[in-house]
Amino acid sequence: MNMINNLTIQQVSNKDSNYVYNLVGSIDAHSDAALTILTSVPANAYVLLDFAQVERVNSMGLSLLLKIFEQWEQQKIRIEVQRLDRMVSMLFKITGLGRFIKTDGKTPDANSRTTTLNNPEPPRHLEPKTNPTAHIVHDKLNFVASLQSGQQLTGWYLLNTYLQRRMKKAIHFEQTADAPDSDATDLLFAKPFEACLMITQHGFIPVMRPINETDEVVVLTRADDHRELSGYEGVTVSTAAEGSFVYLLGRFLCDENGLDSSKFNFDFAGNEIKSLQSLLRKKCDLVFMLKKTFESLSSFSRNNVRKLDESQTNFACHLFCVAPHLQKEGELLADILIGMSSDEQGQQILQDIQVEGWAKPETGEIEMLKMVYNRYAT
Repeated sequence: MNMINNLTIQQVSNKDSNYVYNLVGSIDAHSDAALTILTSVPANAYVLLDFAQVERVNSMGLSLLLKIFEQWEQQKIRIEVQRLDRMVSMLFKITGLGRFIKTDGKTPDANSRTTTLNNPEPPRHLEPKTNPTAHIVHDKLNFVASLQSGQQLTGWYLLNTYLQRRMKKAIHFEQTADAPDSDATDLLFAKPFEACLMITQHGFIPVMRPINETDEVVVLTRADDHRELSGYEGVTVSTAAEGSFVYLLGRFLCDENGLDSSKFNFDFAGNEIKSLQSLLRKKCDLVFMLKKTFESLSSFSRNNVRKLDESQTNFACHLFCVAPHLQKEGELLADILIGMSSDEQGQQILQDIQVEGWAKPETGEIEMLKMVYNRYAT
């Protein structure tokens, strides 16, 4: 099936203050103009949006839709959406827009939370460790990175040297699997929720994100276990950490397959390789893992596991951030990272860290990610 890049909106009906629209194509950052037709709906009307022909919705598209929905709610317009595919439906539920999804001809109550199946329990350990205004200024910059796979480590040390030479500053690099210490961190490359913690609670500034790369999740079992995903009710699931986007998205995948993820027994192994070892040793039945980690496994490891499902949300990604007192350094860092793709040494380092290149995150992307963080991690 060919992807339809441009969004078009077809008005099907506007009788008796009932407005029905078919949305066709992709809803993304370029859909702003097409969506303006929806802003003309009068107050106190009813709107039904049909997503049957929508190919893709990304975080920027969700952000645009959210603004329209907020405007409509202020105008007391009743909103329903229908025929969303599974991944778009997941995005609506994750971001709190699930109340608009039409089910059995009824709209869920806007003031009520959906069931446990649609709202996995939030991570609990992502709490601020320090006063957000008490950042310690260091002569040497501390660069902390949460890597997407262990095979990238050498490349990140090379990137650290690359940055030192071009920023003309001493930089100490370290890898972490935990939520970073805001007082001891100047430059940060972090997972979605860890980045949001630093942005929302400590004032860190998001500078760059990897190009064409989002944190998608796979659900794995052993190769010799032939059950379908729906057959894993109440099993033991291993994943790296409770306070992660992988944990949240893995639960959503299972819930959308008819499993009640609240009935799982979770084993938080500390990292994804330990989770995989737990699966192969039959200490658990399922593993939630970053898709990128899964794809980088050895052929031996991959031959011993079976992928049951994977996400396609195009929603969250690692973020490169700087401490709030380093705004000027952040601008320099952004220029250096963007320039890596046109520099021979930079190109090699990008290959080593398995990143295609860097781009500035859109405001809408950050806002949608913060919405998810605030909904589930606080």
